[in-house]
Amino acid sequence: MKKWMLRLFVLCSLLPLSGCWSKFELTERGFVMGVALDQGENGDIEILTQIYRPSSAQTISSATTNASSINIKTNDQSVMEAIRDIPIHLGRKAQWSHLRVIIIGEKLARSNNLGHLLDLFYRDHEPRGSISLMIAKGNAGKLFMKKPLIEQTTAQQFLRTKESSYITSAKTIDNTLLDLMLQLRGASGDAMVAYVYEDKDAKDIFSAAGLALLKKGKLKVVIPASKVEGLLMLRNDYRSGVIEVKCPGGNGENETAEILSLQAKTKPIFKGEQISVNTEIQADIAIGELKCTNINTYGMEQQFVKKVEDEILKQLNSTIKFLQSNQMDVIGIADKIYRANPRKWEQLKEGWDERFSEITFNIKLKLRLVTSGTISSKPAG
Repeated sequence: MKKWMLRLFVLCSLLPLSGCWSKFELTERGFVMGVALDQGENGDIEILTQIYRPSSAQTISSATTNASSINIKTNDQSVMEAIRDIPIHLGRKAQWSHLRVIIIGEKLARSNNLGHLLDLFYRDHEPRGSISLMIAKGNAGKLFMKKPLIEQTTAQQFLRTKESSYITSAKTIDNTLLDLMLQLRGASGDAMVAYVYEDKDAKDIFSAAGLALLKKGKLKVVIPASKVEGLLMLRNDYRSGVIEVKCPGGNGENETAEILSLQAKTKPIFKGEQISVNTEIQADIAIGELKCTNINTYGMEQQFVKKVEDEILKQLNSTIKFLQSNQMDVIGIADKIYRANPRKWEQLKEGWDERFSEITFNIKLKLRLVTSGTISSKPAG
């Protein structure tokens, strides 16, 4: 009797676990890969949604060249209502769990608080916090019309281009939806988003370089790619990059050094009402190109390292000047003060933009040359 009751209990326990959690079939969903948001007419929000187009085994074997994605355009006063209009054209409900990238047009980013604009993607259960964010120069939807260079979809091409630009060149940052929301809720509220634009020389190619800086959720200014390296160093977000050093004599040639690793420590210092910031940076470098320097001794090696240090310091100071002139604390000084001393931050947060623009930065930089490459430390020529 007891065995019979036990079996019945186990069977009843398994019944709720059987079957799928949802009644939706794959043929009822359209998997969204990318989204472009632009300013429309009469204050509407224009949404271009790039949806993955599945291919059958027969299509793949026949080597057809059908596009891997399709673009659906909708517009409305709110993001959610525009999204609900997608099935009108597609015949399927949009599925957002595989969304790769959201790109916002510059005009919309300047007029709308991005925290409010993207609230649906942050609040809904389908999109992930790891969605990649970018702000486009001009119209974002037009960029999705371009064909991907090597990836299956344009959305995936955007994602990989931005990742590579950050990791190998330090020309932008690989930020996500979650990163943006955390920055907007930070002490200063200043935030940054990767910037993308159409290449002037090749209309079919786009570039991910530079950063769009946000004040109170709206785009205020774009920091050029040449100053992004210094910002990433100050934030301790630098992965890898190249430093160019001009040869003496003005012959137009440059020598290069690759930064292999970099660690930065930044600490705010208070002296009465005065605020200064001490930054210590240590990095390992490798010689990339030698055109006018002959390194035969330790002293010559140190002279080359000193030239690279001077160039990095020049970039850092240029970046700091740009940020202070625009009163954009995307370095995170306010956050460091708040974490270390919340009571002190309460005294400083009123008028912080003005305070930040007057901070003195003291930078100590130490480089170590770890390799000169596979040949001797002499110019090849």
